[in-house]
Amino acid sequence: MQLHHLLTGSYTNNTLFLLAFDTVSRTLSLNSTVPGFGLHQFVTSNEAKNQVYATTMSEPPRLFTWGVDEDFQFTHLSTNKITSSACYISDDGQYSFSAGGPTAQINSLGDNGVIGNQTDELHLIPVEDIDSVDKTRNAVLHGAHAFDVNVNKKGFVPHLGMNSIFMYDVADNGTAQLLSINLSPTDGDGPRNSYASKDGRLLYVVTEHTQWLDVYEVGETQLKHVQRASVIPKDVRGNYTFRSNTVRPSRDGKYLFTSTRSWESPEINGFVAVFEMEMDGYLKKEDAVAFYEAPVSLGSAGGLRVAPWEDETNCDPEGLTDYMYLSDTSEGWMFILGWTPSNYSLDLVTSLQYPDNASPYEATWLS
Repeated sequence: MQLHHLLTGSYTNNTLFLLAFDTVSRTLSLNSTVPGFGLHQFVTSNEAKNQVYATTMSEPPRLFTWGVDEDFQFTHLSTNKITSSACYISDDGQYSFSAGGPTAQINSLGDNGVIGNQTDELHLIPVEDIDSVDKTRNAVLHGAHAFDVNVNKKGFVPHLGMNSIFMYDVADNGTAQLLSINLSPTDGDGPRNSYASKDGRLLYVVTEHTQWLDVYEVGETQLKHVQRASVIPKDVRGNYTFRSNTVRPSRDGKYLFTSTRSWESPEINGFVAVFEMEMDGYLKKEDAVAFYEAPVSLGSAGGLRVAPWEDETNCDPEGLTDYMYLSDTSEGWMFILGWTPSNYSLDLVTSLQYPDNASPYEATWLS
């Protein structure tokens, strides 16, 4: 297959955008648009790629399910109200997990993958304060950002304002018990996004405010910090302001990619960093093996995700092995990058600027 599709939410537009990426002609084009119900902050898909889950920045706070058929036609299937606007959302095939600001929630998934009833709501501040605090999209900037669950049913909620990672034990019935609140190593880090290793032994966390990639060992009830690496080049650290976004693995699990946007520093652009891992998941060294400087700042939000598929253009271990998207809200660009591990090269493959001043946020690969 040479034609692949990704669906993006928008930071500025109610519409969802379906893009087509041709790996042979190395082109990225707008395939179609899908009318939405709000500014869709984040979209992700289930393992079968026939359901899309989305959060929204618009009021009231809601979660959405979309069905996707083999012709990439989208059908809105459900809308679920939640207490506070969520940022990232994930699923394990049985439940969805989302978080934003002062709360996080677990919802059941029906047999058809549609988001159903809420099975638990987690309060990241005293429950008596929930009614009086900000629960809009602005709360995400200083509250919870994500909710990921590993293979051992341990849940992790990075919290920017509390500079901590909340760790939970998730039960089979979709409820969660708080195990610990783990402080980030230094003040002001702002843990934002996490990724759990496949075996559940490690957790990788990127800090929004201080541009670190942290590696934690996952214990029975708490996290142990073991490694820290810079997601921006050393020569720009301290000279410009940045905000980090995302951490995601390569297809083979041998590398980690992080994205960081320039913040109120127009003379410098955003970066993607690449880190090599040992077989056991630890970083080989606390230095990136490659950096890619984006053509633009990447804006006030953005994301990066590696394509999960393999075709004739990315299956040669001596050549390009991974494609990934990199989104930009400053000028509305979607970039496709290609990773070649044999020479530690991360390069721009193609790009697309969205029409009508629309800005892509996060995206999900559907094929």
